[in-house]
Amino acid sequence: MLRKLSVTYDGHSISLENVTTLAVLGDNGVGKTAFLERIALTNEENIGTILNVKGSVNYENFSVNIDDEEVKCECVKAERTYETLDNIGRWIPFESRCHICEGSSRYKVNIIYPYATFLTPIHEPHYGVAVKPNVEAMKFNDMIKGFIDGTVIPARNDYIYQNGDNVIYLDNLGRGYSNMVKLLWHVYHYKPDILLIDDIETLSLHPKRLQALLKWFTEYIRNDKLKAMLFTTNSDAYVYLAKVDENAKFLLLQKDSYIVMNREEVLNRLDSED
Repeated sequence: MLRKLSVTYDGHSISLENVTTLAVLGDNGVGKTAFLERIALTNEENIGTILNVKGSVNYENFSVNIDDEEVKCECVKAERTYETLDNIGRWIPFESRCHICEGSSRYKVNIIYPYATFLTPIHEPHYGVAVKPNVEAMKFNDMIKGFIDGTVIPARNDYIYQNGDNVIYLDNLGRGYSNMVKLLWHVYHYKPDILLIDDIETLSLHPKRLQALLKWFTEYIRNDKLKAMLFTTNSDAYVYLAKVDENAKFLLLQKDSYIVMNREEVLNRLDSED
């Protein structure tokens, strides 16, 4: 749990307390993704993740306070361009960066963009080759055994799914299933303290599976393996969160203001709308 989380920018200050899971809601253009990205930029290494997805980062004069540790940033700008060719005709990326921040956070923050991070990889030739899970793969499968009936084996740039003698590429099981397993592998492998997911609906999960995943995150946080999980959504994902986490918070961003709701308030609002 995060005892305190506040983000200040453009004359706005958004403050939350006792955050375990948080759904960030609002119309397009109100700054849901920007809210997550400012939190992500308390860890400078997330600049590379954002560049991989968007090609540029541009934030000025903001601060993030997480459990009384504040990061103040005057300038976080970066751009990736492809301007020259190497000797075999490949474009060479060029990056320019400005990172002027004071302070640090003890928490490791990771940001995930399911619509870009989990694109189908180029498959490696595993068919006809003996595939055996290592110790880490078995620990991972034990962690997610409620979601799978078989063994997921991480390999370089790929994932193999094995059930008995059946060995196939994970992506062949369906986009939603594949995205879910890759997300959980990211959590297992990188072990973030705070996980940020932009547009969680782009995991492409069936509603019941998405609700099961959110329940899993709630229990994972309750077991102190993750401090908090925050996500933006334009779908009913926040409804599923309200059903599985009694401590969930909901942040409704508006053009010049915001509303923080707890589970009871969200459910009451849904009842009144029905």
